[in-house]
Amino acid sequence: MTKFMKSVSTFVLLAFMLGTLAFTGCTKYANNDQLQVLDETKTAALAAEKKVKDLETQKANLVKDRNAKKAELKSVKAEKEKVKERLSNWNE
Repeated sequence: MTKFMKSVSTFVLLAFMLGTLAFTGCTKYANNDQLQVLDETKTAALAAEKKVKDLETQKANLVKDRNAKKAELKSVKAEKEKVKERLSNWNE
């Protein structure tokens, strides 16, 4: 999933850059509109990268929580088996 998100953010960044190049002319200096588009593109790319990083952190936390729950479940099942065994021994 992280490869997918990285691919998407890279594609978006490239699309913005190519779009910027397509709409700009071949002049020596950039005009204010072109600079504004460049700033917007940079802001969008940084926001996309931040979102990817946040989602990766969230995924890592969820995996950690899932592993903790699995360990807890295993422990509870073992305790349940011990209690069943004690009950069967106690009734005999």
